[in-house]
Amino acid sequence: MSSEAPPADAQSVEFVPPPPQGLAVLRWIGPGIIWMVSAIATGELLFTPRIASLYGYTLLWVMVGAIFLKALIAREIGRYATVTGGSLVYGLRELPGPRNWGLWVLVAPGFFVAIFSIVGLAGATSSAIILALPGGFLFWGVVAVVASVALVYFGRYNAVEKAAMVISVATTIALIFTASAVFPPVNDLLAGLLPTLPSEVDLSEVLPWVGLMMSGAAGLTWYSHWLVARGFGASALTPGSDEPSDVTQYGNTDIVRLRGWIRTVSVVTSIATIAIFALLLALMVLGTELLQPLGLMPEGDAITEVLSLLLGEVWGPVGAWGLVLAAFFSFWSTIIASLDGWHRLLGEGTAFFAEQFGATGRWRDPTAYRRPYLLILLGAVPVTLFVINPEPVFFLILAGIIEVMQLPGLVLAVIFLNQRLPQAFRPGRMTVALMVVAGVFFAAFAAYYVAMQLA
Repeated sequence: MSSEAPPADAQSVEFVPPPPQGLAVLRWIGPGIIWMVSAIATGELLFTPRIASLYGYTLLWVMVGAIFLKALIAREIGRYATVTGGSLVYGLRELPGPRNWGLWVLVAPGFFVAIFSIVGLAGATSSAIILALPGGFLFWGVVAVVASVALVYFGRYNAVEKAAMVISVATTIALIFTASAVFPPVNDLLAGLLPTLPSEVDLSEVLPWVGLMMSGAAGLTWYSHWLVARGFGASALTPGSDEPSDVTQYGNTDIVRLRGWIRTVSVVTSIATIAIFALLLALMVLGTELLQPLGLMPEGDAITEVLSLLLGEVWGPVGAWGLVLAAFFSFWSTIIASLDGWHRLLGEGTAFFAEQFGATGRWRDPTAYRRPYLLILLGAVPVTLFVINPEPVFFLILAGIIEVMQLPGLVLAVIFLNQRLPQAFRPGRMTVALMVVAGVFFAAFAAYYVAMQLA
């Protein structure tokens, strides 16, 4: 979702502001909620019921591992953003080794991820609209993209975001409550914690689920931007800027306060992670108990129609239409969030690449690329692809697979960046070891998928 801008009268301050204490931390959970809402429409709401319908609880261990490790990655990205006051995109330029390798890993494949994601989300949004309005699947998919581009172009999407947040939270509560009504024997869930893969597993289904669950590489990167925009830690020293501060200039007061801010990031990230885990578990239970016996899973123009059964099978038409409304706002708001985030990220990345290859003047300005990318790359191109091949799940699968391939590189970059922080802020050995495990975890899925494709 879009970031919270600092107050218009914000000015640079001499010291890092003191971190919130006690219940005051709850006033700072905005980035965590934004992260949670932005993740719901893909890895959570769409792919988890698909996986549950196909494999039941057998891949529960994958879900638990991916959630824990992505929460760790998000917290470590938050560490960097809080201490430096800068977004991860700028930090990737500082990595040792080939120039801008971190940006090439994140941004270059991001052109495809952005386009594929928007095409898929357009279809998912349309699948909700056609249940209530005439017009057809293709028509409403195109309208969803065009309307979203217009809202982002003119900056008129706050009302959609707020509605999506409220509805997403309400839907999460409803899904958790409904899952408790059909909850399976505990032994069934415990069996799913055994790390094995079903004999007939289709990795083209599992990989995008793993990649998009709790956000992919791009969503994790945007998390740093949301923290900076909200004013966490050192970002208060240079409000309105995504560039990192000079960390060598911090005094003792700053060091003590920044340690407190790192704890705040941990709390915010943990709250969002617990909410996402509860939602994912509910969706896995509902998908297994309600969709698998019917042999159904969300796909094509019936994505929302099938998803509506998650509540409709227990609560009847009221529950079904409630989920239709929730799906519409979740999918549509995620298109808007993707457009807003991607045209900024791709603009910044392109400007950095242009600088690397000797460009001068306006071509080194990220804003020079944002409008063309928004209107053409993220607007006209997705519309064309959707008209040619209106299969939303196909495009989201492609996006999710690319996201998995990016995650090991992102993990490596974050490890490097946090080891370059002043000693007082560096992660401990256990955290670094777990980050290595995270990189290996996602690399193993990516490597296994590639090996299966080559076999």
